[in-house]
Amino acid sequence: MPARSHAPIGTQQRLKGRRWTTLNKNGHRPATASRKPNWYPSPSGGGNSLSGSPSGRGGGLRGSKTLVLADSPNKLTGAATLKKAIAQRDNLMGGWDRVVVLGWNFEPSIGETITALNDSRLEVLVIPPDLMDRLKKKGGLDKLRGQVRFSSLQYLTIYPVERKALTPALSQGERELMQETLTVKLKNYVLLSPEAINLDDANRIKLQAVINQEPLALIEYWAVDPDYDGRVFRSVWQDYRGNTANDADALRVVTQAVVPTPFKAGPRKVCVRVVDVFGFEAEVVTTVGAA
Repeated sequence: MPARSHAPIGTQQRLKGRRWTTLNKNGHRPATASRKPNWYPSPSGGGNSLSGSPSGRGGGLRGSKTLVLADSPNKLTGAATLKKAIAQRDNLMGGWDRVVVLGWNFEPSIGETITALNDSRLEVLVIPPDLMDRLKKKGGLDKLRGQVRFSSLQYLTIYPVERKALTPALSQGERELMQETLTVKLKNYVLLSPEAINLDDANRIKLQAVINQEPLALIEYWAVDPDYDGRVFRSVWQDYRGNTANDADALRVVTQAVVPTPFKAGPRKVCVRVVDVFGFEAEVVTTVGAA
């Protein structure tokens, strides 16, 4: 496969899903420039409660209590924040039924972090990126009550990565010269609801149709790191819309990559990152067994 030209991956965290949580008429979500998170006790059924939980985990249940953390717009919400939120949920004021973390920007590995925590009483939602501007234009929070909706995080899925050694190794010296290939195939990409994007009704309907019928067509760029160290993403293969080196379709990326890489004994960690047409980013990290 011909080498792909490299394009830098954006830093914005991506959103996911098509279900929303809406502030009720008494809800409060102040936007703050502080780097410290703000905590809002939120007994269900009144006060600062969230209604219509997208995950269905306790939202709106009579007698349940929800603790809400609104993170700072000046920081990336990640593992440390989520672990702190869980600890506060379990210990603050005698404990709460669930905790909701509201963030502006997220660490690229946030999806992997949520999966690893595997906590059904934790929910992470995304604050609309235009909330600050809307607050300024509307003249305050009171005029936005009942209109602010938070999206759940987006996600990317891939098929199991296929790993194949090209030649057998008989000695250490030969092993250093060996090559192997990784076959990476995209499976699905889930974008935030079209309602969160500034589109007119006609284009929003068209976007929803693409989301339903061909979600991978929304990908602008994607790249593969075959030896991800968990910290720095080093792209060795890329594809982007407009590149017709391997197909004649300039409007879509290819959805399968065959990545040649030097042989490595034992398992290897592969990271796949995508950027969609709106500039939102997602990633998947998977461990592949020995070839």
